[in-house]
Amino acid sequence: MKGKAAKKQTSGGKGPVKKEGGAPSASTVSSLLLHSIIQGFSIPAFVIGTDHKVLFWNSALEKLSNIPAGEIVGTNQQWRAFYAEERPCMADLILNGITERIPKWYAGKYRKSDLLEEAYEATDFFPDLGEDGRWLRFTAAAVRDDGGRLVGALETLEDITEQKVAEINQREIEQRLFYVIEGSPIPTFVVGLDHKVIYWNRALERLSKIPAIEMIGTNGHWRAFYAQERPCMADLLVNETPEIIQEWYRGVAKSKLLDETYEAEGFFPDLGESGRWLRFIAVPIRSSQRVLMGAIETLEDITERKRIEQVVIENEQRLRSVIQGFSIPAFVIGKDHKVLYWNRALEQLSKIPASEVVGTNRHWRAFYAQERPCMADLLVDSALAKVPKWYSGKYRKSDLIEESYEATDFFPALGKSGRWLRFTAAAIRDSHGELVGAVETLEDITEQKTAEDSLKKAARVKK
Repeated sequence: MKGKAAKKQTSGGKGPVKKEGGAPSASTVSSLLLHSIIQGFSIPAFVIGTDHKVLFWNSALEKLSNIPAGEIVGTNQQWRAFYAEERPCMADLILNGITERIPKWYAGKYRKSDLLEEAYEATDFFPDLGEDGRWLRFTAAAVRDDGGRLVGALETLEDITEQKVAEINQREIEQRLFYVIEGSPIPTFVVGLDHKVIYWNRALERLSKIPAIEMIGTNGHWRAFYAQERPCMADLLVNETPEIIQEWYRGVAKSKLLDETYEAEGFFPDLGESGRWLRFIAVPIRSSQRVLMGAIETLEDITERKRIEQVVIENEQRLRSVIQGFSIPAFVIGKDHKVLYWNRALEQLSKIPASEVVGTNRHWRAFYAQERPCMADLLVDSALAKVPKWYSGKYRKSDLIEESYEATDFFPALGKSGRWLRFTAAAIRDSHGELVGAVETLEDITEQKTAEDSLKKAARVKK
């Protein structure tokens, strides 16, 4: 016989070799070229023939699967690299022309390739690949010869574990953030760089009467607060234009606790039936690299607080009016001994205008030549034991009012020749019983005392 029969070579997936003692055939050259190309892939890949036996198993797939090509090439055990039990790979399904069975094995994980005919791609987790399993993105495509005949299938695989783990971690972080925001009792919304709402929590749903489903994905968050479209504070931070916040919100202030954070209060007449007072805080959201990603705005309904403040203001105005309307001279001091009120009658008696005394602790000037406590000061300090020291033989406890003392004394520094005053001091307590100040009223009884002294003198003369 001339020559020798051609020998087949399968070890290591190297494919057929040239005839002994002669030049390689065209098919051999093509096979070697295909083998070199596949081996040069940085992406794991394998090729199976029409009998489902592995023709090529490249180095990248050897590293990924920890299975050498010598164990797989020439067998139909490619499944061992990916699954614990025998089952078809996507390449097997394409090879058999039964792509309709792909959903059975890869339901919800695959799609037809946009780039190749007779190709499908999918993403899946393979728990038996490696120590902790791996996420793979894989594509399987039919291989046809020049005549269009199906001769095999190629499957490429990309390890996307790090990417998927990062995506899963990101989703978990976003989910936790969602639960934190959603569960917060503080009305909150978040907008992205496109000003569209990302979060709109339950508390804000209740406050605004607008469900999240109507708001998320839109830039209509202004509807909750204003009758016409205009920017919210979060929008101005997304636009990186904090310098114009004051043009939209009076009384805005930078937070003392957080950088790039602004807060303000305002009345929103279009919120609710009668409008609501809100305190709102906006802060930009940045990535770990300080890249702007959006802004978050929290809102606190302070309507009740504002109502109480208004009641307090009205009560103070009413009290001021009452005290100012007294025909009896009177003044009020706080716990710090500073004068809160100094009425007109006392201005006339003392010749000291209220503007010189209110806000100071110099009320003693009206009555004494040197600094010393008035009776109201002793009550503010709860220093009742010191009352006799300053008013010995001149005072008594009031029969009408608790924590109140009254006295009569002559004040030589008051007026040209001094004045006799009957004065009463009473402690002032708030609704919780806390001492907040003291009021002192004064009655000029100089004429009465002068008449009494005249009568006494006349009685002595008669005797």
